[in-house]
Amino acid sequence: MHIQTASSASFVQVTHRYKSEVLRLTVPKGETFLVGDIFLREEYPLTKLKGVFGHTVVLDIGANVGLFAIYARLNIPNSTVHSFEPSGALRKAFEINAAPFTNIHLHPVALSDHDGEQTLYFNANKTGQSSLKPGQEPAGPALVNETVRVRDAGKALDGLQLDSVDILKVDTEGSEIEILKSFGSRLDRVKHVYLEYHSEADREEIHELLADFTLLEHFKRGETVGILKYMNSRL
Repeated sequence: MHIQTASSASFVQVTHRYKSEVLRLTVPKGETFLVGDIFLREEYPLTKLKGVFGHTVVLDIGANVGLFAIYARLNIPNSTVHSFEPSGALRKAFEINAAPFTNIHLHPVALSDHDGEQTLYFNANKTGQSSLKPGQEPAGPALVNETVRVRDAGKALDGLQLDSVDILKVDTEGSEIEILKSFGSRLDRVKHVYLEYHSEADREEIHELLADFTLLEHFKRGETVGILKYMNSRL
């Protein structure tokens, strides 16, 4: 299957067996490795979580084509996932991928520390590196500027009217700190956090913002990029 969108991003369909499920996933052409990152290498290892029982609320910020949302639903059957993705091209693929699953809710916005509109620097060849931050995205002829809606992360969380959040995953290519600051004291209601960082300075600031959390894992993707896993020390 090939899907061509207005942003020039091209998609292909990949078949992947995960546990007892046969998944037919629409992913960006040239980025089929994303399936392995989520389902094989488990960069966000929900299978290791302890104490996640009953109804579980998952926030998926920077959802791309929905692979993490599906991974969460398959590993935590009683979960509800709220996914946030500003790119129209990626949302089309997300909707195809998530169609067989219940309790996955897609919100067509980017989260940051303000409300409004902003330029998303979208790279059709490396969609996972698209960013609201100029210079954060890889340069090249596939780069397309897309105006997207931005919501203050704290206000967006308030709008969901959730008593607590069991799992917060943030991968926004540079907006992670703004999102954490916007959440503020609302982080007290979050149990587990998975964050991607993109510089050593960002990693240190994230650690300060999550002072009430315990760092459980640090997975390095490169010299200055990695994924951090935290657990709320108070919950």
